[in-house]
Amino acid sequence: MIIKYTDTKNGFSLQLPGWWRRYIVVKRTSRLGDLQFLFKYKGKVYIDVLTVSVYRMTRKQWRAQYKDSPIIFLAERDGRIFAYSLPEEMPDEFLNKAGDDYDYKKYGRPIRMLRRMVNKDVPKIVKTLKLINRKTTR
Repeated sequence: MIIKYTDTKNGFSLQLPGWWRRYIVVKRTSRLGDLQFLFKYKGKVYIDVLTVSVYRMTRKQWRAQYKDSPIIFLAERDGRIFAYSLPEEMPDEFLNKAGDDYDYKKYGRPIRMLRRMVNKDVPKIVKTLKLINRKTTR
């Protein structure tokens, strides 16, 4: 099963794996449109699995500002750049008491799930990006 996520404000859609439904919370973080897909496990919301960002700038401006950034270009349309980013680390809550490694005994399942989401699912998801007509308000 596939979940089609549509953002009419920014004019794009993505297809997410159906199994994500129970483990994702979607949050808009800025007026223009950072959209975070946050990992949720056993009722607690942790970190973003995927963040889709929309920038008002040309591709040339975007390259100059973000060329050495972990933010990855997806598409451009009508003076907007669509890009995405991934988490760089697991949540701090998953660390052991010493804080020097992850507590695999306690958090093994959510760690495996997050790794699968970020490393296997997200590369497929971002390939499903479709630009659609934006919802306009008058």
